[in-house]
Amino acid sequence: MLSKLLADHAALRQALGFKFRTPGILLRNFVAYAQERGDRHITQARVQEWALLAPSPEQRRSRLLAVRRFAIALHAEDPLNDVPPADLSGGRDIGGALRLL
Repeated sequence: MLSKLLADHAALRQALGFKFRTPGILLRNFVAYAQERGDRHITQARVQEWALLAPSPEQRRSRLLAVRRFAIALHAEDPLNDVPPADLSGGRDIGGALRLL
């Protein structure tokens, strides 16, 4: 389900003139990660879990913001998709160094 939604989202973004290269890669990785765990919707917990796997604070932030933009689009059609806050950590380090702002 998420992979089909991502394909539709990517096609729309590209039709609007966005290159969508880096966000596309990040979102494909997130969707694969979420689907492997049986997710049918985006959850804040899964986004945070996946973001924490990135090796640097900058990469964690990039992951979060890419999924957040996608989640905003999905939430408009299906409120079961969570829209994670732009700062999942509340400005604190989590799990050793999740500082997203």
